[in-house]
Amino acid sequence: MWSKLSIKTQLIVFMTFLVIVIEVGTLIVIQNMYKSERQEFAIAQAQTLSKSLNNDLLKAILSPNVDMLSDITFRLSAFKVLNGLILYDSNSKPIFKYKKIDMIKKYTDTLQNKNAYFSDKNLVLKSKITSEDYDFGFTIVDIDMQEHKDKQTENLKILFLILPVALMFSFFISLFLSKNYIKPFSQLLNAFKKSNPTKNKIIFLKTEAQNEIKELYTAFNNSMKEISSSSIKLQYQADHDQLTGLYNRFYIENRLMQSLKDETKSSNILILISLDELEFIQNSVGNQALDELLKIFSNEISNTFSQNAIIAKIEGPNFAILLEDSKTSDILELIKQKQNEFSDFRFSWEGEAISVSAVVGLIEFKPFEYTLKELIKAINTTTHLSKSIGANRLHIYNPNDDISQRFEQEIKVANFIKEALHKGPSQFELYAQAIVPLQIQTDKISYEILIRMWDSQKNFVSPIDFLPTAERYQLMAEIDIHVLTKYLQIVTKYPEHIKNLHSVHINLAGSTLNNPDFQKNLKESILKYNFPWHKLELELTETSAVGNFLEAKEFISWLKNIGIGLALDDFGTGMSSFEYLKNLPFDVVKIDGSFVKDMHIDPTDKAVIKYIQEIASLKNQETVAEYVETQEDVDELTKIGITYGQGYFLGKPKPLSDWLNI
Repeated sequence: MWSKLSIKTQLIVFMTFLVIVIEVGTLIVIQNMYKSERQEFAIAQAQTLSKSLNNDLLKAILSPNVDMLSDITFRLSAFKVLNGLILYDSNSKPIFKYKKIDMIKKYTDTLQNKNAYFSDKNLVLKSKITSEDYDFGFTIVDIDMQEHKDKQTENLKILFLILPVALMFSFFISLFLSKNYIKPFSQLLNAFKKSNPTKNKIIFLKTEAQNEIKELYTAFNNSMKEISSSSIKLQYQADHDQLTGLYNRFYIENRLMQSLKDETKSSNILILISLDELEFIQNSVGNQALDELLKIFSNEISNTFSQNAIIAKIEGPNFAILLEDSKTSDILELIKQKQNEFSDFRFSWEGEAISVSAVVGLIEFKPFEYTLKELIKAINTTTHLSKSIGANRLHIYNPNDDISQRFEQEIKVANFIKEALHKGPSQFELYAQAIVPLQIQTDKISYEILIRMWDSQKNFVSPIDFLPTAERYQLMAEIDIHVLTKYLQIVTKYPEHIKNLHSVHINLAGSTLNNPDFQKNLKESILKYNFPWHKLELELTETSAVGNFLEAKEFISWLKNIGIGLALDDFGTGMSSFEYLKNLPFDVVKIDGSFVKDMHIDPTDKAVIKYIQEIASLKNQETVAEYVETQEDVDELTKIGITYGQGYFLGKPKPLSDWLNI
């Protein structure tokens, strides 16, 4: 409660409390002083009375006659404060009484042990009658103290009357202090509230004081300046790309949001320029040259457009340009002209001429036509379409053209893939197709693992539709990791199935073999799962295997030591196939189905199959013929000596759960 009060209110309350405490303390001290003073004065009066009458009282004790007692009575009447008196002889026998003696009788016993007793209005005092150090008796007097008490009461009333005046005085003192000493703090608080140094809005404080107030104001002013300066620097860093000095993604997205809501502008243009072949430049001449290229290109873009253009460098080698209150027709010729220049953009680095190309996407939009997310998606779609058409292309966004719709569908499929990789709502399911031995009869089973996908609405998405998309969006390594891990999770729960298993083939994309995450996952799986690894065959297509095998020698050697086999898929469709067949360390060769399909009508295809079988036999490699569709295919392939057959005639793909009898 106290902490919520203003300093001014706290000061007034404190001063009031202080005055009250002082007044009450003063009253208590004065009352005690008055009481002590009254008692001392009463005792002094009683002693004066006893001394002045000592001789007369002594005579009254020695010869108590009527005249003597009458004379004492007369003299006692002069003492108005005397209520009563009793004179005792040495035997404590009363020989004279004056006026009221009730109080004296009441406290006689009390005075046996002490000489005085004080009540609220009276003093009862015992005094000895002496002569030449000999006690002849004593007196007990009753002194009236009411007069002293009345004076004390009057004085206390005066003090009580002073209290309100003191309170008023303290109030005005508090106001004065609050005005003169709290005012600087109030000004400081007001300046804090109204200043906004992040926007360079500062209320500077001035004072003529030469004390701590000046130091406080100076510290405040300097702090505001420093905050303002730092805020400007931080804001610049937050809004700009450090390398090129252009705006960054954060800033241009904020401006796009403003443009999408600004109805004063009829239309706006967003341009996205993406440089190609930067990976080649990075690998050949290094990051420093790449940074220099981006700075030069950013200057080129800045010089191309007007000062009103908002130019930003966003992720990677991508530049976004926002032209507010513009139409495509106003800028199209300039864009086409610059596109031709960008098609062979060159710069020199350490005496070497380096060229790059660029693709450009453009979209015109009106206020409230898109959300920010939709607009960014549209411009990304447009730029990707430019790349898919070819290098150095310009594409203007049109939501109704076939290419845009196809690309939109690809984006949807890519999102389905990402959902399936992260547990829904889209889902993957493992299927398996039989690989049947043609030369022997056996109870052992072999199959190839295939993957199927259902979207978030439980609609089937064909592998023909989602696998090429996964390749373009670089998701194949994640899919391959998912397939391998999921298969091992399921099948290791069925040891009888593993016992009857001869081999399982799992396809890998070309980039997966060298992917660090895949290699790490496989090594962890070997430690985690109880699986006979010599039964696992990893399949790679011929075209992907050639380059990747050269880069993955160490990993391939490790696979061989573990016992994991390698299969060459779709053999016969690539360049220099037989040369690679002789040199690459495959355990199984899968003959492309195009040869099998036409071998009965094209002698050349049959000869190729025979030749592949002969070379594989020399290298102790097994062979698998794909697309086996008829009994005639089985008979001919068996005759040639092919080890296994795979195709719809021998077994259609079915869920892995069916193989496990789940």
